Amino acid sequence: MIVRETETPVTVRTGDRILAAARALLAEGGVERCSMRLVATRAGVTPGAIYRHYRDKDALVDRVVELSFERFEIALLRAIAAQPVGSFARIAAMGDAYIAFAEEHEEEFKVLFNPIVTARKRLADLPGHGGYPILRQCIVEAMDAGTIRSTADPDLVALFLWSRVLGVLTLLMTCDFEGEIAFEGTLDPRGLFEATRDLVVDGLAPR
Repeated sequence: MIVRETETPVTVRTGDRILAAARALLAEGGVERCSMRLVATRAGVTPGAIYRHYRDKDALVDRVVELSFERFEIALLRAIAAQPVGSFARIAAMGDAYIAFAEEHEEEFKVLFNPIVTARKRLADLPGHGGYPILRQCIVEAMDAGTIRSTADPDLVALFLWSRVLGVLTLLMTCDFEGEIAFEGTLDPRGLFEATRDLVVDGLAPR
């Protein structure tokens, strides 16, 4: 019993170090950067220790992506929990949570939404379908409540809103607009997202 009790925490810590190292390498340079040798070096373990946890690099990368999507989904669910069902505030809260996740968990965000990190996957193959069903359900509820016009296509609206927040994040992560754009406000993802929110609300409001 003493041996088991001392071995279990070590195994857990080793697994966590391996995942953290792989996530960092994926965020830095994608799958090509995430070799088992580099993961082992960064995690402070031997390559053999990794293979005791994962059969190959693909399995390790898949696990990193899976865990990141799980955390992302939890962040979205927590964000909408306090907002009234059918309200636009519920949808906007998802956008805020999306940005907060990117700011607070930059490595995981890059793992999920940087195309150089992992190969394209079908939504159905992603944990929680990548959070898409949560957004779509909020949109359907808003349509039922009359917050969004009932003639709108919920999938098209979901893709539009998803691409909007991802576009804001990607644009400001890759381009420096300081001194180039006369924007009255904070030119960061949250500031730009909030500043353009009225444009979205007016465009989706019932006619």
